[in-house]
Amino acid sequence: MFIILSAAVLLVAGAVVSRLWAVAGPAAPDATAAHAGHGAPLSQADKQAILSQVGIRGSEFKAECRGSHIAGDDPIVKFGQFGASHIHQFIGNTSTNAGSTQDSLRAGATNCSPSADKTPYWVPALYKNGVLVPPETVVIYYQGITDGARAVAYPQGLKMVAGKALAATPADNPAARWNCVPGGASSQDFMDCPGGTKLQTYLNFPTCWDGKNLDSADHISHMAYAHDGIPCPADHPVPVPRVQYLITYPVNGTGLTLGGTRNGVNVTTAPGWTFHGDFWNVWDQAELQRRVKTCINGGFICGTDGCPIGDPPCVAPTSPTPTPSGSTPPGNGRDGFGTIQAESFDSQNGLTVQTTTDAGGGQNLTTVNNGNWALYKGVTFGASTARQFSARVASGAPGGVSGLVEVRLDGVNAAPIGNFAIANTGGWQTWRTVPANITGVTGTHDVYLTFTSGQPADFVNVNWFTFGP
Repeated sequence: MFIILSAAVLLVAGAVVSRLWAVAGPAAPDATAAHAGHGAPLSQADKQAILSQVGIRGSEFKAECRGSHIAGDDPIVKFGQFGASHIHQFIGNTSTNAGSTQDSLRAGATNCSPSADKTPYWVPALYKNGVLVPPETVVIYYQGITDGARAVAYPQGLKMVAGKALAATPADNPAARWNCVPGGASSQDFMDCPGGTKLQTYLNFPTCWDGKNLDSADHISHMAYAHDGIPCPADHPVPVPRVQYLITYPVNGTGLTLGGTRNGVNVTTAPGWTFHGDFWNVWDQAELQRRVKTCINGGFICGTDGCPIGDPPCVAPTSPTPTPSGSTPPGNGRDGFGTIQAESFDSQNGLTVQTTTDAGGGQNLTTVNNGNWALYKGVTFGASTARQFSARVASGAPGGVSGLVEVRLDGVNAAPIGNFAIANTGGWQTWRTVPANITGVTGTHDVYLTFTSGQPADFVNVNWFTFGP
């Protein structure tokens, strides 16, 4: 394993962009503010802490995206209110509008690489002398700057904002910076970049989550910024990767303005220090979790493929392959007394699929830890009563790490009908079949495998499971 100076201490065409760590500010702005979440005040101490940050070592992965479209929409702050916001530049997901939902965004297209990232990103539109300037390049960094070894992937649907659209002065908005490339200086206001250079901005999002809420009334209170190297605060205890937008515009000189809201009116003449951004997690969750585990937890700098650059060699992630003949396919009609391949789930949370070396080959579920689950619809038991559950499992978990494999029916939060405990079996591909007694089951049910552990670490791989009398 290696850790190198993160691309968040970026050398981009000669311009050094320093990482910033942020700090926790007050919870909520005035609920009547025209741009809730982008108006929260920061104390002077908070501002100074943000500005005093210097480059640090870290781990990361990234997505490379393009500008998609502009619209006076903001599906987080003004959901369902088409045209009610100032003009935003949308990036990544091409379907984003004021009425976007998690389902519509998942069904939408993306211009990001990797295509597993369907997240919509948006920022105020940039203008030069009143003419729109689309971004030339957009790189979204996910950085392990706060407790990277323990950081977790954002849950599906998590929303957050950063920056301050209602800033009255440059000092009010330390999360966003402008610079010229090439060039070394940066500023919270627009730079007067000389001929032959381009304008660039970067924006830093919070790194601590409350572990409960996907959003909050002001779109920021469920998140918090962390101080230099200090773990997340008790009220926001879950470390997450820092999202950093790095956007380059093919423009220089003066006459620059932003889409914004000034004195309650939407304008295209807002100053540079009002830059802000919105984030809504619509990644393929299994792939996001794999990248957090491999890159952020592992301490590596990764590319858009989510694999470490250099050493170790990149091993591309696998996708579930067609279920082998004789095994149960996804969907209704599974035989509860037959072998159900674990990778044939209909839905899942936080799991990844990999090739197995177990007898019979195929694939197994991996990166399984506390709170993960997999759903198998339409498992049929008929009139025969199933009283036992068996699963083919393996574990390379470190000493002291163990967990429960549980079976639930018809709901991920239903009471378990049975479970068994699993700890290290000798390796992640050292397989054993473990049985458990269950409450008698007949008929047809949606079966959930759920995974519970008291430690924040992977504890089991699952190849297949079955039920018996």
